[in-house]
Amino acid sequence: MTFKLNRRGFGRLAGSTAVAGLLAATGSAARAAASLRLIWWGNPERDKRTIAVVDLYKKASGDEVGAESYAWGDYWAKLATQAAGQNLPDVIQMDYRYIFEYARRNQLAALDGFIGKELNLGDFDPNQLDSGKVDGKTYGISLGANSMSHVFNKTLLDGLGVKLPDSSKWTTAEWVALGKDLKGKLPAGIFFSENMGLLEPRLQTWVRSLGRDLYTADGKIGYELGDLVSFFEFWKMMQDEGLTPPADVQAQDSGKMEESMMVTKRAAFNFLHSNQLVAMQKLVESEVDVVMIPGNGDKAGQYLKPSMFMSIAETSADKASAARLLNFFATDESANDILLIERGVTGDASIRDRILPKLNPTEQKIINYLNLVSTRVSPLPPPPPKNAGEIDKALRPAWESVAFGRAKLEDAAKTYYDNAVAILARA
Repeated sequence: MTFKLNRRGFGRLAGSTAVAGLLAATGSAARAAASLRLIWWGNPERDKRTIAVVDLYKKASGDEVGAESYAWGDYWAKLATQAAGQNLPDVIQMDYRYIFEYARRNQLAALDGFIGKELNLGDFDPNQLDSGKVDGKTYGISLGANSMSHVFNKTLLDGLGVKLPDSSKWTTAEWVALGKDLKGKLPAGIFFSENMGLLEPRLQTWVRSLGRDLYTADGKIGYELGDLVSFFEFWKMMQDEGLTPPADVQAQDSGKMEESMMVTKRAAFNFLHSNQLVAMQKLVESEVDVVMIPGNGDKAGQYLKPSMFMSIAETSADKASAARLLNFFATDESANDILLIERGVTGDASIRDRILPKLNPTEQKIINYLNLVSTRVSPLPPPPPKNAGEIDKALRPAWESVAFGRAKLEDAAKTYYDNAVAILARA
């Protein structure tokens, strides 16, 4: 495998993670031990690596760190409950779509006062530092870059003699044609793709390829009702054609990776964020590979985004110690020897150069995938506005009302769209 992302190029495209040593930052010999809580959303692979880093930090610093992990869908409900009870963990894994909402509710601490002290970010690319800013203040430190993707069962498709085209150029029509060609050739019980009608990130790539986005810079819906109708129509067609599982089978996927249609051997294609490829491969016996999402036109649907941030709760009783823990994840060499690129590809040259020889073939696929995405990528979208999380959660029931035949497609789309407009109006 080759690695095309040079120091300057990757910093320009996706920014950087961090650099510096731990012990100088922790100052463990000169301070009392702290007791901290850390929370993240994850999967079995991320959990294993994160806990290993926590254990390493505890030994190096003398601090106690309580660790909490949840699946994506459960995570945000748990975090909202803790926020309401003024009981947020000290260090919080935070997503781009939520960081503005939490920061503007004064639930996250501004980190600027720790930069250059507990947070040793001297080698951070300014663009990536800026990605964690809200209204001019830093509320999150990025742990890497990623992009949305389609993953596929390469072993299965290779066995059928399928060679995929350059995915930076392929269209939705070409992807559907491939699915129809494979329909009668796939093993019994395996469909061409999972149904992605319930996934907001997939809706985003759909509307971006049409030249729009989920939200505008001033916090309004950025696409038209007709765009949502066409999205629902597409995935209903995929279900009706037998290219995706029937509604009752697809509904068995609650959002946990281990319940995804690929892992349960129900689909050859699956949606994934690129930094999740390692975890997916751990759960699938066959070789898994990654391609770009087919588009609907000349506009690029995909973009490079901060895979996730680490933030500090405003209610943390020891923000300086929390910043040291955050710094350890972002900049420590030994920690990143464990984390590698599971949370996304670091843009920091020194960390990246250190870990490249340690990457396995699956992790190298992620690097090469981001090389490909960088050839056809559009700018980072406006941040999701306040209450956008509520809109995200409403998409699944809206789509399933169509998939199960409980509502007419146009009615379900209009109800969802009008509700989204109303949610933003009261934000």
